[in-house]
Order: sequence, then structure tokens, then C-alpha cells
Amino acid sequence: MPENLELPGEWKYASEVGFVRLKLRRIVVVRIIFYIFMGCAITSNAFGEDPIQQRLDQLYAEYEATIANPTVKKYVELDEKLRTFLAEELPKYSENTEGYSKYDGHTLVVGIEIRKTFSNNSTHELGFEISRYVPVLLYSGKFLVQAHEIDSHSKYREYTLFSQIMSTNGLEMPDIKVAYQYAKEFPSGPFIANVYLIIASFHKDLFMIVRGLSQGENVFGLYCYKPYVERRPYKEQMVQ
Repeated sequence: MPENLELPGEWKYASEVGFVRLKLRRIVVVRIIFYIFMGCAITSNAFGEDPIQQRLDQLYAEYEATIANPTVKKYVELDEKLRTFLAEELPKYSENTEGYSKYDGHTLVVGIEIRKTFSNNSTHELGFEISRYVPVLLYSGKFLVQAHEIDSHSKYREYTLFSQIMSTNGLEMPDIKVAYQYAKEFPSGPFIANVYLIIASFHKDLFMIVRGLSQGENVFGLYCYKPYVERRPYKEQMVQ
């Protein structure tokens, strides 16, 4: 068509109207796609399908499969996944949620939103609990206890023996004899760093108790450590 050829008025009008309609259709299609995407995102969030919940659902499915046919190996593997989730995956998933920070590899300081996620029967069955006194998420280690009950001298003993040092609620005194036993049997075991920390913390607290007694103080926590306070002079015990 020659460049300078003028279209009849009605043709030109029809062409411009068609162009406008095509543009409007594209805008409508783009908006529809956007609303569908946002609707899916909102629906997904409404049903709790966030990364944390999805991972918890996976872990719970593995838990159900494990208790259906329990073995030492399955319990140890589940325990390892739960510890990894708490120490590594959860902080990564919750970077954009309210308040979290690593605590000590066994517990995690968490914000309100994460506390809500873990306040149900399913997470409790997995061994996760929110402390009543501080905003800390705890993992009880219950599956290593169950593995040890099945066979205390299995080839996974370097894992299961650790469960005998602390109670599953984390509130009672550690069994210091078992801690030393673990260190002796498994000097390169998977929990040796935790064991050395338990032993060090135990003796630090015992030292503080004995020092308080030597100064005539009314020592908080004496009841827990009383079996370990000897009849010898306090200063001698402090030196050791």
C-alpha cells in the first residue's frame, strides 16, 4: 500500500477502535492472570501452606510411617531430621516472620506467629513444645529415647545413649554419670560437643552452689545439687 494513501474515514475509525479494543483485551487478560495468582497465594496462605507448615506436614507424615513400623534406625533418622529442622531449616524459613534467633542448637527463640504454628497436637507429637515461661521452642528428643528402649546396645548407640543424659522435658538435672559414660564410649560421637557442654555447665553450676554455701548464702538450686555436695570443706571442693 502506498505510504501516502489515506484511508476512508469509516475505515480509519474502525481501525482505531479495533486497536483500542485489542489493547483493552490485553489489559483485562493481564489483570485476570494477576487476580488468579493473588487468589491462589491468598488461598494457599489461608490453608496454612507456607514453607514451615509444609515441612511440618512432611515430618509428620514420616512420623506416622515410623510409628506404624518402628525400628531403631527409623527413630534415629527421624530425630536427626527434627533437630536439623529446628537448628537450620526453621531459622531460614522464618527470616521474614516476627522474631526468631538461634538459641543453643536445642532450642530456638521464636516470635508470636511461629508460636501459633507450633501450638497444636501434631507438633506436640513430633516432640516440639513452646516453653511456658519464655518464648522458646524446644525439641524433646523423644524419638532417641524410644530408639534406646528398643535396643540400648544397637549399632546406633552413639545416638541413643545421648537420650539418657537429659529428661525429655529438659527440666530435670542431667545424669552426669551417663554424660561421662558417653564421653568415654564415644569421644568422637555425634553428640560429643553437647555432652561436653552439659558436663561443663554442670560443674560450673556446682561450683556456684558450693561457693555460695562457703559464704553462708541461702543458695538457690541447692536441692538439685545437694547429692553432689560433699562433706569436705567447701574451699577444697571449689579447688577441684
